[in-house]
Amino acid sequence: MWQYQSHSCGVSALAKQISVIVITYNRPENLERVLVSIAKQEGVDGKFELIVSDDGSTDHTPSVVEGFGKSVDFPVRFVTHPDRGFELSRTRNDGVRASEGDFILLIDGDCAVPPDHVATHFNERCKGVVRGLETPVWLTEEQSSRIDLENIEDGTFLKEITWRQRYELRKRAFRSSFYSLIRHPRKPRLLGGNMGLFREDYERVNGCDERFVGWGHEDDDLNARMRSVGMRLKSIIGKTYTCHLWHPVAPSRPDDPARGENVSYLYRPVRLSKCMEGLNKRSWGDVTMSLSGAVEEGWMSNAVSGMPFKTVRTNGEVDVICVDDQSAFGLRAFNDAANCKVLICKDVEELHHQLVCEADVLITQSQGLSVKGDPHTYMDQVGDWDRITAWMSGNQVKRPADRAA
Repeated sequence: MWQYQSHSCGVSALAKQISVIVITYNRPENLERVLVSIAKQEGVDGKFELIVSDDGSTDHTPSVVEGFGKSVDFPVRFVTHPDRGFELSRTRNDGVRASEGDFILLIDGDCAVPPDHVATHFNERCKGVVRGLETPVWLTEEQSSRIDLENIEDGTFLKEITWRQRYELRKRAFRSSFYSLIRHPRKPRLLGGNMGLFREDYERVNGCDERFVGWGHEDDDLNARMRSVGMRLKSIIGKTYTCHLWHPVAPSRPDDPARGENVSYLYRPVRLSKCMEGLNKRSWGDVTMSLSGAVEEGWMSNAVSGMPFKTVRTNGEVDVICVDDQSAFGLRAFNDAANCKVLICKDVEELHHQLVCEADVLITQSQGLSVKGDPHTYMDQVGDWDRITAWMSGNQVKRPADRAA
């Protein structure tokens, strides 16, 4: 990873309060306007550092950042990696890894911000809460062409926003307030291109999932994982916004986003709140498992002993319940917060219990392995956990006969 640091990169204690992370790729003209809008921020003097995280630009983006870094009195860093296609999740994580602030503000490199944007996010900060936008103000090609460095410096670029665009913002703000009031389970849907949260909250879910390669759906996944650990997602659209500078549609964007290459992974059967390939690369031995119930010697003991997870007393990411008879009397229920629920029993046909309905993975002595959504998944032998972890990863689990020799 190549990095640049400005002359003022001795980060003060105050500057460690806020890390503004701008994501960019091959749009230096838009990036330059965005950087100038960040330089004009009010109310946060000396409190923030700027990280420009690049997805492998092949143009003069590095020199734009270097020139900008020499013109301002706050710390500026530039990080990049080789261009291997659209890797937005990795680029965001790279920016967070290079940052030092306790509070993180992610901004897309084509979204100019009003002068109070950083201060508004910082003043609205709250642990366990993510603040962001569902949409920017989408500037047209004509509007964007009239915005130059001069009118960004004096703030007059905001006059380009039409009354209709401001009306749409007010409608969004009202709708988002309603979603927050009723504690909607999936809305508002926040975009990673304008998202403010504490570093420790970003780390709770291991950041963005870097298995999303190619266009789309990394934000949906991040939203879902944050909600799964109890974080609240609240729109900040009634207090601030961003102005999306027009550019041609990215060639990596599919004609129909609902059929994009990342859709199948987004809807994988098990979504670990703390993703496997994020800020840190996790092995299955890092995934926690809580185990309860009586484990009989023999096949059940073999099944349990083959589990690759790290055993904890309570609240494991994988929750395993063993039933040694068919009554299930006195057994606890599955932990609702668990990401994957595994039931191990002798014969499911004789076990009439809610556990069967709730289990994502069912292992029985008579029928082997079945997983939710694919009742015919095959297991070579009890304890074939490679198959289960492959299924948990979103990979199709096949019978031996289906695999190439």
